[in-house]
Amino acid sequence: MNPNPPKKPIGIKDVAKYAKVSISTVSNVLNGTKTVSEELRERVMNAVNALGYETNMIARGLKSGKTNNIAVIVSSINSIFFPALLNSIQTAAEEKNYTISVFGTHSSLEQEKKYIQLLKSQWVDGILLSSSLDTESPKAREYIHMLTSLNTNGHSIPVVCLEAAISDMLDAVVVNDTAGIKTAAEHLIAVGKKNIAYIAAPFQFTMGKLRKAGYIRALEEHQYPVNERLIAEGDYSPVSGYRCMQKLLQTHLPLDGVVAGNDQMAIGAMRAIKEAGLRIPEDIAVIGFNDNFPASLITPSLSTIRVPKEEMGTMAFNLLMRRMDNLSASRMLINLDGKLIVRNSTDPKAETAWDMNW
Repeated sequence: MNPNPPKKPIGIKDVAKYAKVSISTVSNVLNGTKTVSEELRERVMNAVNALGYETNMIARGLKSGKTNNIAVIVSSINSIFFPALLNSIQTAAEEKNYTISVFGTHSSLEQEKKYIQLLKSQWVDGILLSSSLDTESPKAREYIHMLTSLNTNGHSIPVVCLEAAISDMLDAVVVNDTAGIKTAAEHLIAVGKKNIAYIAAPFQFTMGKLRKAGYIRALEEHQYPVNERLIAEGDYSPVSGYRCMQKLLQTHLPLDGVVAGNDQMAIGAMRAIKEAGLRIPEDIAVIGFNDNFPASLITPSLSTIRVPKEEMGTMAFNLLMRRMDNLSASRMLINLDGKLIVRNSTDPKAETAWDMNW
């Protein structure tokens, strides 16, 4: 006979008895389903801590159809674009008693698909997705259909897109990429630049296509010629911006301005320009996109289009909550505008300061 029989697991009834409240009150505190007084919440949490009660999320999910966990899939968890976005999602999630799990795909659609299937088997309440899908690929429609009908054991798993709207059947929170790059190019035109190159975000992605469209639209509206030799495709990284700039300089075409599809590529381009013995912005002005924190720290500081990353994260989470609460709600697309930030890479007299908030 076992002298030390295993103790019976602590249950929600034990917590309710210890705290001298109803089981429904404990449930409301732990699940955040209803607002309770601070005094009751404190009594319940003291009981939880005293008894060592641990909620079984799987069991709770099987009973209620909810796990209070959402997943966020991004192209790269190493990208300096995502920390502010993820932090705002986490803050919004915590306010609603949700946890988040973050996955990086290295811009691989195959890896993205693997994570989607993993999350389906592990069961989450919803997914925020910054997709690497090329919407013009042969199997894009099939993949989108799968995302729109994602479910586990009859429980739907809504998907809300971040950064790029890959389908008019999915909710999305995006930045107006076309308008943003158009504003960037028009800023270079306004400061007197005549021959403006473009270091592009990858064309396979929706963002890349939209940003290139903005560059072309700006030139055409101002009756500037569009020269494909002044367009070089990067991969978002600083080294790709560096190599693209070297390639552009080697064309020996007239060149006095560069729009980059993101700040990292702009920073790489600036290094290549300096190595060529040229001045920024006097010889070649440079402007980026996103306003990531290094933009204000480099010399010269980088003009850019500021993307409201925190607002995007909060809105995306709220949009996911809306969809989880009402699966039949009309599809919503939230399009955020970027803001022109002028620094010394386009205007040597601009007053700039370090962004010390990171």
